[in-house]
Amino acid sequence: MKSISIAFAGLFVAVSVHAKEPPPKEALAGIDSVIEQALKTFRVPGVAVAVVVGDEVTLSKGYGLRDVENNLPMTPETQLPIASATKQFTVAALGTLVRQGRLDWDKPVREYLPDFRLHNEYATSHATPRDLVTHRIGLPRHDWIWYGTNLTREQIYHRLPHFGFSRDLRVRFQYNNLMYMTAGYLGGTIAKSSWEELVKNALFTPLGMKRSNFAVAAMHLDSNHSLAYELNTKREVVKIEHTELDAGGPAGAINSSVDEMARYAGMMLAGGVWEGKRVLLETDVQGMMQPQVPIGKDLFGDVFGFLSYGMGLFVQTYRGTEIAHHGGNINGSSTLLVLVPAKRIGVVVLANRSATRLRDALPFEIIDRLLGLPSAGLLARHQELEEKGFAGEDAAKSAGITDRKPNTVPAHPLAEYAAEYEHPGYGPVKVGLEQNRLTLSYNKFTAPLDHWHYEVFQSPADRQNPLELTRVQFHSDMSGEVTGLAIPLEPNVEPIVFQRQPPAEMRDRKFLEAFAGEYDSGGVPVTISLREDNVLQYIVLGNVRELLPVRGAYFRFKDLAGVAVEFIRNPAGQFDRMAFYSPGAENVIAPRKK
Repeated sequence: MKSISIAFAGLFVAVSVHAKEPPPKEALAGIDSVIEQALKTFRVPGVAVAVVVGDEVTLSKGYGLRDVENNLPMTPETQLPIASATKQFTVAALGTLVRQGRLDWDKPVREYLPDFRLHNEYATSHATPRDLVTHRIGLPRHDWIWYGTNLTREQIYHRLPHFGFSRDLRVRFQYNNLMYMTAGYLGGTIAKSSWEELVKNALFTPLGMKRSNFAVAAMHLDSNHSLAYELNTKREVVKIEHTELDAGGPAGAINSSVDEMARYAGMMLAGGVWEGKRVLLETDVQGMMQPQVPIGKDLFGDVFGFLSYGMGLFVQTYRGTEIAHHGGNINGSSTLLVLVPAKRIGVVVLANRSATRLRDALPFEIIDRLLGLPSAGLLARHQELEEKGFAGEDAAKSAGITDRKPNTVPAHPLAEYAAEYEHPGYGPVKVGLEQNRLTLSYNKFTAPLDHWHYEVFQSPADRQNPLELTRVQFHSDMSGEVTGLAIPLEPNVEPIVFQRQPPAEMRDRKFLEAFAGEYDSGGVPVTISLREDNVLQYIVLGNVRELLPVRGAYFRFKDLAGVAVEFIRNPAGQFDRMAFYSPGAENVIAPRKK
């Protein structure tokens, strides 16, 4: 039986000498006013904070509002999405399977999931559960497949071979939610239940996390949950909707409160023990905090050491003391859990605004106080970064900075772009036409598309819409047909190409039967037949080629580039001729014989 890993020596030993640490209550005197001011500075409606020191919860409190419109306060019991802080729960739950001898971190995934497939053959054969949870598979994020999708976890799992790699296995850290989804799917399969049941049984139940849950719908049933907020393009706080993350659950779907997260933090700081009962092996807790993959230097290198990833937790030093942490960011929620094992300090921050730097700074203001150190000023430094980012955006707008090519027009009338397009992994996207303006729909989201240049269109800036500033490039073939579109959904690989799908009627058997028959192509007999699966075939001299529907009565050959046929109606509305188009040759009309 293997546990997560063997902890390296000295993990829980501080490597610097601090000033004398004051009693926790004394250390946190005045912190309320600091947090209340920070809410105003960072434009965050509400935040909940819990601080654990040793075996005690020193602070568990809400600040600001969980519901601005109804003036409802944030409390320590308020539920919010913890987003990617979920990942450590997934690792910890898998660790219980290792303890039971049902999983080995270092055996190939295919020993447990024989149908496990990735785009990279070597990774398919050699990837281990440890690789899945350390972001070293070689697969970039490809997050759009699970964000806002109606697909199930299992359906996405079976689409994994269609997502391109950008690195080889175990070469480089690349944050990846899909592999955490896969790890959760693996755990649920081994447990013969689900990831949700595995986490509930391994962690929620023994820790008494009775209100924590796995779905936005479940969170919304709780009377004490926070609404979601975002800054709009004018940088005003506006309400948005939470997004259900069922399919990608093991990567970020847990909803909780700081009072219940404090229980988890206390257990981790006690080496896996909660209220006298062992929840996790101490070696598993240590293993989660052991560096597995190097990442790089921290932006604030004067106080933070080199950053690495453990298993479900980032690990580095802060002002000379080893820490483990993981944040989460999803629409309407920003979270961070920081553990200081050597001092048995844990800080949980849950904020109800997307992408706020408040969550990155506030835990360390608290830790400074608990360690008896002067403030590192991270609240002010993060605020300065945020304001500089806004200033940079404003400067670009004022200067008219753009990569848009002026004075161009689309290659086609807008109506010719309107269709459904599909990718074997990402699934369908739909381009519609409403009041002479294109729209783009993917998963549960829709946005307008405006002409940018040539055959490129872009959605407008709208921070409340996940599809904001999405660029779409349409593709046309040599016959002038719109054949597909490309969207840069994953910046680490080439733009994702979606192939245009024919109108539904072109898959209708009754519609297709009108084309079947015998034709005379310059004395050569041609047969158009209709297969049982509603696919037309072009047959000449015993050679059979499949015809793919494009539009109307126009079909292209599946395996001949640029070659197509079009069936032509007579004045009576009957298809009595077939036109044959081929590059480098004269077009041919083949009259129908029968």
